[in-house]
Parts: sequence; structure tokens; C-alpha cells
Amino acid sequence: MQHDARSFYHSRDTHSGRGRLLLATGIVLLLVVTDIVSHGIVRSSVRAGVSTVTSALREIGAHIAQNGYFASHAALAHENQSLQAEVAALQERAALATALQAQVDALSNIDHLVTSDPGITAPVVSSSLASPYGTFLIGAGTVDGITVGSTVLSTQGTVVGTVSDAGGHTSTVLEIFAPGRAINALLDGVALSVKGKGGGNASALVPHGLSIAVGDAVISPTLGERPIGIVGHVDNDPSSAAIQVYIGSIVNLDALRYVFVVPPIRSDSSAPKK
Repeated sequence: MQHDARSFYHSRDTHSGRGRLLLATGIVLLLVVTDIVSHGIVRSSVRAGVSTVTSALREIGAHIAQNGYFASHAALAHENQSLQAEVAALQERAALATALQAQVDALSNIDHLVTSDPGITAPVVSSSLASPYGTFLIGAGTVDGITVGSTVLSTQGTVVGTVSDAGGHTSTVLEIFAPGRAINALLDGVALSVKGKGGGNASALVPHGLSIAVGDAVISPTLGERPIGIVGHVDNDPSSAAIQVYIGSIVNLDALRYVFVVPPIRSDSSAPKK
């Protein structure tokens, strides 16, 4: 009985569905025939109705957008964009002011060098990080009076390198502790040869018996008796023939913004005879 009941309901649903389909098909055919007989009046009426409904929906949407929550949300979004633009402009001005202040501070430190030594202030245009050979580029060259061998100083007067190549408007500076570079120096009044290791580091061998401590200054007699670094570590092994001294640069080369370039110091043998 249950199977027969299900079959009955299934058959009834099928006939009902077919009936609705036939009814819809008849209505469509009737509309098509009516439209043909009326020469398109039905289609025109439908299009006009759709256009009217669409225009009304657009007006309603615009009215909703201009009022209530939607209007407030749009106003807040516009105000937020304006505030973000103002904040970005203020941040840019602050960054510019900071950069200008840093330039002023760096240049003011060079004043004492200008009054004591003839030379040229030059900006650093390429840091040592850009070169694996212990060099960096400055924005001054032969047209500014710079020559190969010129001594390059920090804003405080510490030797950071010498000019190894001079172009018209830029020059290459070889760092004082460039890898493999040897510099004659004095430590506690004793002459020694400092060997550059790169990265602002160097080392030297000195005889036993010297009173050397971390922080002692290392100067170069061939570069105007100016400091080139300080003692960072002393390896005083009694079994070794000499004391190994590790020297570090006083200046953070990566933070250099300006340098002061002075003419190379000529030895007595190279000085003109009178």
C-alpha cells in the first residue's frame, strides 16, 4: 500500500508539473502572438515599464546613499582619506627637517677643521657597504683641487682614508684599514706597521714590555700625526715572540655623511728645494 501511495503522489506531482509548464508555455505563446498582431506594442510596453522601474531604483539608491547611515559612512571615509594625506605630508616634512638638521650638525663639526687646515668639505655619495674593496665615493674631485694621496678626515679630524683615484667631480677613497693595506703608525711612541683587515679593523705586532691598554690611540706620523684608530684588544701571549694588538676604527664609516679632505703631506725629500 505504501508503494502504491508513493506512486500515486509521484504521478500527481508529475502531472501537476507538466500542467504548469504547459500553462507557462501557453502564456508565452499568447504574448508572442499578441505582440505580432499588435505590431510590437507589447514589447514597447514592457521596455517602458522596465525603464521606469530601473530609473526609480536608481533614484531610490541615490537617495539612500545621500541620507542616513550611508551618507555618514561616505563622509567618514572621505574625511579619513584627507587625514591620512595630511599625516603623510607631515611625516615627509618631519623627515626632511631631520635630514636637514643632521646635515647642519655634520657641517658644524667641520668648522674647527676649516680654521686649522686648508681643505675641502665633501659629501659621501657611496658608503663602504656598497664596495667589498674597502673604498667609498665622495662628491668632490680634481675641479675642487683634490688629488690622489689627499688625506680624508672625519668631521672630528680622525683619518678615515686617502684618495686613491680622483675624477673631475667625484673621488674614490681607500679606507685607512682596507683589507691588505699597510700603514705606518705609532703606539705608545713605538713604531709599528698596521695591517688592515677591512670593516674598520686592523692588527699589528709589537714587542713585549710595552704598556699597552685597550683604548690607547694609534696615530700615523705620515698623515699629520692624526689618530687612525684605537686599541680594541691585546693578545699578550708570553710564549709568542710579539704581542698581537687588534685595532679598531674610531669612526663608524657607514654613518659618515661628510668628510674633510686635506692635501697630501709631502716628505722632506719631496719638498721643493730653495
